[in-house]
Amino acid sequence: MSTGLLTPEQVLQAGQKLLELRPLAEVFETVLEAAATAMHAETAMIILNDENALSLAAGRYKNGGTRGLDDVSQSLVRDVIAANTPILTESAVEDPRFSGKSSIILQHIQSAAIVPLSGRNAVEGALYLDSRSDRDLFRRENLGPLSTLAAFATLAIENARRYDRARSEIAALKSGDAKRLLIGDSQAMRELYRMVSRVAQSDLPVIITGESGTGKELVAREIHRNSERNSKPFLALYCGNVSAELFESELFGHKRGSFTGAVYDKQGLVEAAEGGTLFLDEVADIPVAIQAKLLRYLQESEYRRVGDTETRKANVRVVTATNKDLQEEIRAGRFREDLYYRLYILPITTPPLRDRLTDLPMLIHHFLRKVGNRISGISPDALRRLQAYAWPGNVRELENTIVRAAVIALGDRIEADDISPHIQSHSGSLGEDWSWKAAEKNHILKVLQLCGGNRSKAAKLLGISRRYLHYKLKEWDEQPVL
Repeated sequence: MSTGLLTPEQVLQAGQKLLELRPLAEVFETVLEAAATAMHAETAMIILNDENALSLAAGRYKNGGTRGLDDVSQSLVRDVIAANTPILTESAVEDPRFSGKSSIILQHIQSAAIVPLSGRNAVEGALYLDSRSDRDLFRRENLGPLSTLAAFATLAIENARRYDRARSEIAALKSGDAKRLLIGDSQAMRELYRMVSRVAQSDLPVIITGESGTGKELVAREIHRNSERNSKPFLALYCGNVSAELFESELFGHKRGSFTGAVYDKQGLVEAAEGGTLFLDEVADIPVAIQAKLLRYLQESEYRRVGDTETRKANVRVVTATNKDLQEEIRAGRFREDLYYRLYILPITTPPLRDRLTDLPMLIHHFLRKVGNRISGISPDALRRLQAYAWPGNVRELENTIVRAAVIALGDRIEADDISPHIQSHSGSLGEDWSWKAAEKNHILKVLQLCGGNRSKAAKLLGISRRYLHYKLKEWDEQPVL
């Protein structure tokens, strides 16, 4: 009998392969091949966890054949996922953690290892390995490399899912069936989608805050699209740099002869948007003299055209947006406090691009689709440079950057040299260090933190000696942890 050993070189080789964007099925196959081959496992599975429901995503079995979740201890898999802690047994029959597990007995499992696939926000599932003929096949020293491989696998799974979603997004755009005006699958965007879905069901005023270039008007359009008003008009008005007289006329309309140039009766946007949604962008810039009239409309749904005595009613939902601090505008006397409280019933904040860098691939593919030229993608090096930039201009700046790069690119994809010199000179670190040494350090320090700084417990969990752990901490010049 020969024991399996997953070497650092094998982990690094698999990790480098996994970090390339590729279909999810290939990610699974790469992980299973690396783990099963090196460990001489008879069974290798990737088991995913979706709201506590386990599913078999992929499997690799020695000598062919097929197996399912009924052939493994699902309770142990759930324990690993719940605790986010790996389990490895050299002898399942003698291990008290496995006692009473019917699947272990019925399937004659001798050695087993279950390692969590721990994502950014949740445990995605587990990597499962077993042997049904050899006892003592797996050793505790395998646990560290296996956990590192699992970390690579989790990142690759997340990347592959984003890649698949980006392809679906592009396909939807090509077919004209795009379901969302907003693009992204980061945690920040998922939170935004949830808020949009909730406020869309109400007719109360919504105020959208966020930095310039974060897509506040798109959020307003998405609210309208998801509401019962979606068959009625969506009209937008930019509130900046407009005189009080002209602004009131744009908003409420005017009567012929009410002011110089008013040569005919004019319908305002409130009237034109009847039954639909009116979006007021940069609401902080509304002239103070008009703010009282907007407040009256919000309270009573009533308004008058400029120069008219007739009171009119309208059924229009008002959505506003600003990138200014309205509390500061109130203190400066530029914004009415009563209007602020009337608008600030359902606030939504659009996240800056620097807080959703994982959405870059989807956004880039979307903008390349809009450009519509020969460019079909972006190189990994170019993507890393974009991910290292702070994006003060947010998504609007990214779109301009991609359009420029697509125009000057010589090949069929954007390369690092096609990125504007300004962005390259203001980029920070070009991504994380994915070397084996960096992966080992990150993993050991994470486990040590999970163990509350207990070196003995961490060393046991990692499958290394306490002396080796002390040596590595000294090498990294880490402060002693009690």
